[in-house]
Amino acid sequence: MCRTTTVALMRDGQLDALIVSAGLGVKAVLELAAGTPVDIVPIGADLIAKSDGIFSPVTIPASTYAGQTQDVPTAALINYLVTHSEVPEPLVYAVVKELYAALPELKAAHVAARDIARERALASRPIALHPGAERYFREVGMLH
Repeated sequence: MCRTTTVALMRDGQLDALIVSAGLGVKAVLELAAGTPVDIVPIGADLIAKSDGIFSPVTIPASTYAGQTQDVPTAALINYLVTHSEVPEPLVYAVVKELYAALPELKAAHVAARDIARERALASRPIALHPGAERYFREVGMLH
């Protein structure tokens, strides 16, 4: 089910729990919490550690959602920009370079972009880098 459907079912009393994978302050959850008492269940670092780096620990700050009076530890899914090996190296290089060049504008445009940082881009790689991405990260001194 999509997020909108599950939030509506919870609001209507037909669902007791849901998992939302989205940035902090997501509209659907803001609206749900504004009209329905919700408990945000903490996810501890010990459980996150068992994910082998797929998730990382983050905190939902107090007052992010109506009725949430305390910080809540939770898990964040690390997002990756992925393509296939047939995409030309110059194109991937140009896209990665422009992404980081435009990062200030992206951060100003959407709250979810605030956590994007070139310095953390290579911290966890579940798949191999595309040669175009490798070229960019070598150029900026992050790969040798």
